[in-house]
Amino acid sequence: MSLKVVDSHTCGQPTRVILDGLPDIGDSSAAQARELLRGQHDAIRRLAVFEPRGYPALLAVASFPPSSRAEHWRVVFMDATGYPDMCGHATIGVATTLVETGRLQAAANGGSSVMLDTPGGLVSLELRVIDGRVDSVKLINRPAYYLETVPVSGPNGRMTLPIAYGGQWYAFADAVAVGLKVEPGCVAELVRVAASLRPLVAEAVSQPDPRTERPPRVENIMWTDDPVDSWVDGRNMPVNRAGAFDRSPCGTGTSARLAVLHATGELAVGEEYVNSGVLGTVYRARIAHTTQVAGHEAVVPEITGSAWLTAHAELWCDRTDPLASGFLL
Repeated sequence: MSLKVVDSHTCGQPTRVILDGLPDIGDSSAAQARELLRGQHDAIRRLAVFEPRGYPALLAVASFPPSSRAEHWRVVFMDATGYPDMCGHATIGVATTLVETGRLQAAANGGSSVMLDTPGGLVSLELRVIDGRVDSVKLINRPAYYLETVPVSGPNGRMTLPIAYGGQWYAFADAVAVGLKVEPGCVAELVRVAASLRPLVAEAVSQPDPRTERPPRVENIMWTDDPVDSWVDGRNMPVNRAGAFDRSPCGTGTSARLAVLHATGELAVGEEYVNSGVLGTVYRARIAHTTQVAGHEAVVPEITGSAWLTAHAELWCDRTDPLASGFLL
């Protein structure tokens, strides 16, 4: 097995786009392609994401050209824990990669609008291109919504964590409440404490996901903190079930945060929210409008960020390699 890939980073967070070596999915949608990959071709995810070719923080994207039924590229997100519905930084990364490798047509200068088919549904993108390079991507994400706020026993006492969905589920925890900050020197401890909070959150969540009427699997702990710069509104860093943390401000996490801020009356429709990550890089975000998901109030987020290509590579799998299937440490 071999995969041809292009690597990039979006505000510091890596994306690996698989361009060749994927199975034929015919006219399947992205959601159907995800089930095919998960059920019959999970070796592709392991090859692209796991060590020794990848690492826990890496997110890979299986990219499929438009089908005969639709004109949109189809993308499937894959990380160390599985196949998420959506990923904001990777959507920005795959759009940038497809344009800059000539696979997706966009104006050489100026603005272009495109759509991608994701497992979470169609998403719209507005690209700003300068001399053939994608300067920025605005993602109009799928609806995000606040669910509830749950109490848990943190290391320094009782904590209350808002729960929200922005393409993935997040529990928002105040880093200061556990004596930490969202900064590079605290990352190891934030990862450790997140692991202790995750089962407590799972036990405390009582409201069902309005989309499925089943309890949501809240596997991301989103640490929040006050921003360092006066022109930035917030700072956060999510930690997932694999212990990986996002270097960027996190697209789906920022979407979920907009939903929480709107539900608590702290952010109005159309008001800009500048969100920074652990590296200090930022996404500019706003609520485009409100909507409903299965009768539940939701917001439609817009997230703007930039990606940069970093490598072209071909990944190989030698069947005599005792670690050919990959591993995570």
